[in-house]
Amino acid sequence: MKRTYTDQEMIRIIKQDLVIPDKVDQGMQDAYRKLGIKRRGTVSFARRRRMWHVLAAAAVLAVGSSAVVVAANKFLSANLVKQKDSVVYDLALDSEQKEAHEIEVTPTYMPAGYELGAENTPYGGKWHNEETGGGISIRTLNAAELDQMIRLGEANELTHGMEEKNLKKELEINGMKVALFLTDSRYVDSDDHTTDAMLFNEEEGYLIQIFNMDSQLPIEETIKIAEGLDIRVLDSTVPYTTDEEIDRLLEEQKMFARQREEELKPEALADNNFFSIGKELEIPYKHFEDGTKLNDYRFTVNSIEVKDSLPLSEFAKENYYDYDGELADWLNEDGTLKPHERYKYTFDSEGNEVGEPAVDTVDSKFVVVDLKLKNNNEVNQFGDEVMVCPDVAYLDTDGDTITRSYLSDAQYQSANEGYRLQTDGFPIYFDKISNTEGIDRIKGFHIVSLQPGEELEYTLVYVIDEDRLDNAYFQFYSGEGQGCESETGNEYVYVKIEQ
Repeated sequence: MKRTYTDQEMIRIIKQDLVIPDKVDQGMQDAYRKLGIKRRGTVSFARRRRMWHVLAAAAVLAVGSSAVVVAANKFLSANLVKQKDSVVYDLALDSEQKEAHEIEVTPTYMPAGYELGAENTPYGGKWHNEETGGGISIRTLNAAELDQMIRLGEANELTHGMEEKNLKKELEINGMKVALFLTDSRYVDSDDHTTDAMLFNEEEGYLIQIFNMDSQLPIEETIKIAEGLDIRVLDSTVPYTTDEEIDRLLEEQKMFARQREEELKPEALADNNFFSIGKELEIPYKHFEDGTKLNDYRFTVNSIEVKDSLPLSEFAKENYYDYDGELADWLNEDGTLKPHERYKYTFDSEGNEVGEPAVDTVDSKFVVVDLKLKNNNEVNQFGDEVMVCPDVAYLDTDGDTITRSYLSDAQYQSANEGYRLQTDGFPIYFDKISNTEGIDRIKGFHIVSLQPGEELEYTLVYVIDEDRLDNAYFQFYSGEGQGCESETGNEYVYVKIEQ
């Protein structure tokens, strides 16, 4: 389920800089870096890193720097190094030897069924197979971009998470060093795989990457694409990053590392972060530092009920986000939810994944919540659209202390390809949908227009794994007050989901 944002939320997002855990960040990068494919849901944690080339501060200068000696007469040296638990590239580039030029790449071969879609993606054009759901994307890194990557210690990002078992072939194509990596689908019920082909031209100093994602195409098809590439080194040049800019980016890496370290620390919550059913909830933040006042919307949770099934006579099919395409396949004949498979990840204190994730088979329940929403504004400053649904958040309990941690969000992920019932911690049902047609329904499923003084009473339905109900809460005004001053002192607003 894809989340959309109101004007007020967009202003809040623009004003904030946040960090997310590695596991979540990796999923985002896989989707956007490798393909940019259309997803049915966005990452739920609403915490974004900046550009991928300022990530992984822990690596910093482990792989190489501008001081590395390049082999004689080589503009670029690109060698695979097989380590105990990974395969990485040892890169070195002599920026004084020649200028960096822009690279233009056009494929002359594409497997049957793949059509070119949007071209203005962050990493180049993409080809998508509507029948199979597979996608192919091609991106280039010129000498200046590779030089910056090397000097920032980011060469490991090229093969992030790859092990020697993923390296299937090394060969030469049209004078370029080529390595092909294959990884199986992250879903236990899918036979798809992803092929990454890395083509280094050491003479001209560029890299071409071909991503064949979520398909069952044999690796030979990726080789055919590589063999058919029409590559042009353009006359236009690209300046190398200055030492001053590298220093600034390294400092930014360190800043993000410190920020991430703080974010990963469990944060103890106070009594005034928790509210009971029937209490009118008020956003704790009043205004941004520049004086911009937030819209005043008041929520009241009237009731919460955990249910095994939802009869259509009470919960009409048309009020679901996508009953036939999203929910129906996961229902038993009696209307209860079928078990689904779920990964459970383990992290160390620095937020790094430890070992292989365990796969559990778990049962889920429907959680029905009745709410009242009041527009308490005299004037709507950011338009009249308001998000009606709180997020589902999972908190940790240690004795009498309740804490929030980003790793709690990242700990569990679906292991089934077609399972989207808990995407983004958003509801699957809303009985007061105002956008009922086509794309507007998808974009505005959880958004309504509310004028000053108006109230709305409504019902939402969420799906939550049975073994997580004890730690589940509704979080209101999630992220709403970032960059704002709190007048009440409680930065978070939670209502526990009681069984």
